Amino acid sequence: MTSILQIALLGLVLVSFALVVGVPVVFASPNGWTENKGVVFSGLSVWFLLVFAVGVFNSFAV
Repeated sequence: MTSILQIALLGLVLVSFALVVGVPVVFASPNGWTENKGVVFSGLSVWFLLVFAVGVFNSFAV
């Protein structure tokens, strides 16, 4: 169970880093928001899912 937690946490860190870098780039580019709105919302959905998963897996880790 600990390895699943570590993998989920690594995914959360990587998605967080991608969002921290990617969202300002999307907002700074011309027509970036209108063209990449779905990608940003997909990234946010994955981030929320991983936050929830890390919380659940953390409750089972000893």
